[in-house]
Amino acid sequence: MKKKIIAWALLGLALASCGDNPASSSEGGSDSLDSETSSVNGSNSESGGEDISVAPSKQRVEMDVVKTVIPEGTCFFDAAKPTVNFIDEEAGTTEDVTNYTFQTTFTITDKNDAGKTYKAGDLLPKGSYTAKARYKKARWTDTVDFTVQEQNVEKASEGKGYHTATVESLAPYTYQNYSGIETLGGSGMPSSGNVNILVIPVQFNNAKFSDANISEQQVRDVLQEAFFAENENGEDTPWESLHSYYKKASFGRLNIGGDVSSIVTYNADDSNLDGNNTGLAQTITLDAIKQLEAKGELDPTKYDANKDGYIDGIEVVYFTSQSIPDSGFGTSDSSGDLWWNFTTNVPGAKNVKNPGARRIFWSRWDFLTNTYYSSYKNDNGNPIGNRIDGKAVDAHTIIHETGHMMGAPDYYSYDKDEGPAGCVDMMDQNVGDHNAYTKMAYNWIAPMVIDGSSNNFEITLPSYTDTGKFLLLKNTTTDPWNGTPYDEYLLLEYYTPTGVNKMDSTGYPEWSNATSSSGGSAYGHGGTYEHAGLQVFHVDARVGSEKGTLTSDGKIDLSTGVLAYTDTPKAADAIDSASGTFETSATLYASNTKSASGRASQEIKDGATESPTALRHLKIVTPSGIDSFAGSTYYSTMGNMSNIFGTGEYCESWGGDPKADDGNKKYGGSSYSNFAMSGLFMNGLTFNDGSYLNWNWEITGMTDDSVTLHFVNIA
Repeated sequence: MKKKIIAWALLGLALASCGDNPASSSEGGSDSLDSETSSVNGSNSESGGEDISVAPSKQRVEMDVVKTVIPEGTCFFDAAKPTVNFIDEEAGTTEDVTNYTFQTTFTITDKNDAGKTYKAGDLLPKGSYTAKARYKKARWTDTVDFTVQEQNVEKASEGKGYHTATVESLAPYTYQNYSGIETLGGSGMPSSGNVNILVIPVQFNNAKFSDANISEQQVRDVLQEAFFAENENGEDTPWESLHSYYKKASFGRLNIGGDVSSIVTYNADDSNLDGNNTGLAQTITLDAIKQLEAKGELDPTKYDANKDGYIDGIEVVYFTSQSIPDSGFGTSDSSGDLWWNFTTNVPGAKNVKNPGARRIFWSRWDFLTNTYYSSYKNDNGNPIGNRIDGKAVDAHTIIHETGHMMGAPDYYSYDKDEGPAGCVDMMDQNVGDHNAYTKMAYNWIAPMVIDGSSNNFEITLPSYTDTGKFLLLKNTTTDPWNGTPYDEYLLLEYYTPTGVNKMDSTGYPEWSNATSSSGGSAYGHGGTYEHAGLQVFHVDARVGSEKGTLTSDGKIDLSTGVLAYTDTPKAADAIDSASGTFETSATLYASNTKSASGRASQEIKDGATESPTALRHLKIVTPSGIDSFAGSTYYSTMGNMSNIFGTGEYCESWGGDPKADDGNKKYGGSSYSNFAMSGLFMNGLTFNDGSYLNWNWEITGMTDDSVTLHFVNIA
């Protein structure tokens, strides 16, 4: 799979319900469920205002269910598992029309209160019900009776409902170990430990910092603040520095230090450079390294913490007279991509004794200093941090790009026609925290894995932002988690507007201040979520490799290779001389950019039902079951509370309105079922790999710093 060689930033780029499902859980009752097949054929036709040309006895609908007794807290469709057939005796055909895309709908009615009706994907309280299947509007119907039974709900604990993985068990699977997964192909900046980076301010013959009356000391002060300020008490910089952000986000596992060099002048006018040649960033960086070495300023061994023979990270901040590309990277205008921000690799051989450049970040000075935080002051009324012409330091872009330095991808679409990840993530729209998948691949955190050791339980999950704890969920019977970040699963994180989310939760100024044609905000809330709620992602980080036979002289023969997904990804090509076989290193297939996704996956031979270009690497699961980020105006709902899960009671506690029309005033829902969320998955009721999630869940309680969830196994 061809690798991207550049990842770019978003800063400045104009990219383009609290009401709960009526379900509850309670303790007590029996754990045993009746399981039987029922075929109850009621009235098989209704006029619905249409003439029926064939007698009902010749054409009818029949609905069967696998179970007539299901546990409380599950939905009819997932737990009872109905099958609806349309039978035409005259034609001698029977057609399975269960799937709602065949115009089949379901209505669930409480037998003791006909005024209470539910949808097929709603989680149900205990009681007796009638389900009606309606095929093609009102023309054919059938009914079946079923019971929702109260169950014993266990309180989850380690080994009862879940088990907790360890960062040690995930350590072999970091981005740095997998060149076919790491977004820029390996040898990037380490994501753990004490890591020193080199920051180089660069100017041109015709565009110097002094032209803007910025002294070299001011340059170094701003860069020192942006990259390395401690900011423990919020006194050093208005938001975070690169160092303070990653120290918090990694829970102390990454400590970024380093140095700001003297200003380096590249011997050319920036107006004479080809703005469409991004390779010039590499040329200018290598020239800057030579100049620093000639001055005696550079000891490259200081910047190679992992001893791989490369400088761990070089971040170039350049001053230019060239304008920002009108619509960001990859657009055609008078300036060109060179005058944007991006991360790329510099070619060169590794040398442990004298490490050279490898991973570099190329960044505009004016992206680092802006007016967004110029009004922030400390408790004494004094401005926080440095100011240049009244402009304050803003590290969002360098934090995002350093994510690429460590191997993470962008989660926005380069095609700009959708927003798969839902905007609220540092590697999406440059705001807030990193999601749990990224942090697993950085080896900062490990999941609490729902494992099937209990079939009906409640679990309380603390703030993901503050603790790093999160739930990993997938089929626990036929397709359990493979123990690596590189699998397909759901992530459940209890987002809180604290820590690195805190300031962005009020709306990040670049996004929240942008107006639409109607005069309102073009970007919804324009930041991270303002209040606590459950953030859910569907991750498809499956990887594959080629397996084949060796040549007679023991070499890999790719012509014999068969590409397939693997649960045991190889970091390097593996050769088994005894058997004469090989397996290539693992490659990631899914992408959040449609045009970049699926080329290799089209060749996979494992029979998974998938549309390769529909494979998304990280996709938000919106509680409404409607993909509000599917179109080119996806950014209009950025940060709205309706994109995350929560209860009506908690919504009202922060002044929200469960019945509001405004998506930032309510949650989108409080529960998950396969049927209700089927519109978010390319295979409808199943994951991309064809597996069926054997769980329904709902939120049963929320506080400012924790959420309680009820899980029920529907197998």
